[in-house]
Amino acid sequence: MVRITVGGLISAGHDVVVISTKPGFGLSVEQSQKLKVYRFRPLNLFYYLNDHKHNIVVRLIWHFLDMFNLSSALTVRKILINEKPDLVITHNLMGLGFLIPNAIFACGIKHIHVLHDVQLAVPSGLILKGKENDFSADSFLTKLYARFCRNLFIKVQAVISPSQWLLNFHSQKDFFPKAKKLIIPNPTSLNPASRQKDVRTNKYLFIGQLEKHKGIEWVLNIWRKNYIKDELFIVGDGTMELDASDINAQIIGKAQGEEVNKIFAQADFLIVPSLCYENSPTVIPLAYKNATPVIVADIGGAAELIYEGRTGFKFEAGNEQSFLLALEKAKVLPLTEYTAMSKNCLEETKEFSVEKYISEIIILSNNLKAVQYAGID
Repeated sequence: MVRITVGGLISAGHDVVVISTKPGFGLSVEQSQKLKVYRFRPLNLFYYLNDHKHNIVVRLIWHFLDMFNLSSALTVRKILINEKPDLVITHNLMGLGFLIPNAIFACGIKHIHVLHDVQLAVPSGLILKGKENDFSADSFLTKLYARFCRNLFIKVQAVISPSQWLLNFHSQKDFFPKAKKLIIPNPTSLNPASRQKDVRTNKYLFIGQLEKHKGIEWVLNIWRKNYIKDELFIVGDGTMELDASDINAQIIGKAQGEEVNKIFAQADFLIVPSLCYENSPTVIPLAYKNATPVIVADIGGAAELIYEGRTGFKFEAGNEQSFLLALEKAKVLPLTEYTAMSKNCLEETKEFSVEKYISEIIILSNNLKAVQYAGID
């Protein structure tokens, strides 16, 4: 998302500064004509992307230090004072530090925060269906964490959410009470397919992390249990080692770019079977760009991207019979209706254009009032 946004801003004629992290210590700067990238390692117990190497106690201490990482906030503040941007757009700040919104406010700069998941209310950023009240999602520690985050992000001027569900989730937990709120779908930078599909292959596609919460193991078990003969392509990687040797499924592994487009060309439908509350999976706009309808679990914000019977079908997350019914709808769909659905997907891609996304960000920025307090001379 950051890469796509940066590219869109540069194409629109803006100079862009990116602040990110790196595993090594020290501040590094990369400069090109329209882009400058700062990278540093925030002071903490370990580097964010190495969290899987540590136990829960160490991770809890890390989270506390990350929330109140003064060193990181001062580093960002120094960069902002030097660069003097007109607008700061923040994305997930976990790993950089949650004092950064205060640093932006202290510099007197307009600030838009882009939501991607529930990490400000649930540290893992993950809520599983049927486990909404579990310790990780609803314990007193989680509620205390959310209370701290609400206060740390209270000075954000505007919030962009890709889905109504995610915006509602944060509003119900009293996040961003004073901020302007806007729903803008995540953009995709890929060019759409040249035309709709006019043949059926009886093949389906999954693209995503090979993790239990993404539902691919659940789908494989349904394929196996119901002796489904249609072929299933599985693209992605993760911690799960899947076995599909006894069913008509092909585990392709990680794929990118043109290779993904070629796989899409072979499939009738993309399947998004998540067992967790999704925000707005980028794989759905990717499917639309490839003229491919979607069968999606109706959980979180994912199903907001699907128009039932027009660009795909929805089913109840984790419900086998509901999923089989959606598969049957897809299977018996006449070719003429399938081709029309494929065409609808292509038409829907205009909602995910980078140009539209950047235009809405600039309009939002122009409508923000100048920050009244600045903590610098």
